[in-house]
Amino acid sequence: MISMANFGLWWIRWNGSNYESRMNGSLREFKGLGFDYAVILGQPAHIQYTGDAETDAYNLSEYLSDYMNMPYYVTIPFFTPAKTPRGNITGSFEGSYWERWINVFAGSSDPNLRGFYWSLENAWMFKQDQIEKGVGISYELIKAMSQKIHSAGFEFIWIPSVPTMNIEGTNIFPWYYSPNYPGACEYFDYVFAQPNYYMGRINNINGWTLNLEGLKLKYNCWNVFMEMEADECVIGGGGNCKTCSDSINCTKLASDYVQAQINNIGRKYPQRAYYFGVTFDVVRQVDSYCISNLGVPYV
Repeated sequence: MISMANFGLWWIRWNGSNYESRMNGSLREFKGLGFDYAVILGQPAHIQYTGDAETDAYNLSEYLSDYMNMPYYVTIPFFTPAKTPRGNITGSFEGSYWERWINVFAGSSDPNLRGFYWSLENAWMFKQDQIEKGVGISYELIKAMSQKIHSAGFEFIWIPSVPTMNIEGTNIFPWYYSPNYPGACEYFDYVFAQPNYYMGRINNINGWTLNLEGLKLKYNCWNVFMEMEADECVIGGGGNCKTCSDSINCTKLASDYVQAQINNIGRKYPQRAYYFGVTFDVVRQVDSYCISNLGVPYV
């Protein structure tokens, strides 16, 4: 595992004939902000879907080989543009859309490809009710996917949405009551849990972080960290902040993620993933605020 690294979310889209970046700046600027790795992802409608995994993966692989001049983790798309799963969520991994997608990238000669990002953000993805709704997947399939990725020499990361103080009730950690579920933390090299505090879905980021740290110790899952959350609200634009009309408060909410880490572990996590919309000035704004008010940079 990497001793210290910053992962930044890099948004792309399929425009009907080619892929293009949705970011408002260059890779040089992105790296200059302090990001070591790009996590390539897109909304379901922004990842090409022909139904043929080889075609879909090949077109994205070619684009990334040409344009991503830095280490990156590529998405494994879960949903089609119609928001249905791209494969059988309780079937065999062998021969599945997802295995064929991974095979294309694993056979790529791109030296910047470091691993894969599992795009389903559902922290309860192994639960039967989630599978029945078509928004979950069996742990057997994720286990086989993980083995495939690791045997090919790549890493596997996940950034689930965890807007609850009951983090132990998610599938990040093992569930020992009937029905038993293994912890997803054993399948991924890094799990960056999204508190969704900035969005207002929890109100106590300090308590949430304390809970997370306690569970990491309880289950010996030291590969679980936090996703940092901010967006264009901090610079007066539209976004997902719970007080989006108040850019100063939105900036403080984003900085609270850093403060919670300092309060609970005495420093920032050594690995952090960052969602910041598509605008680099969001990172610059929060970085400046954190340096002035907390004495440490945001990134």
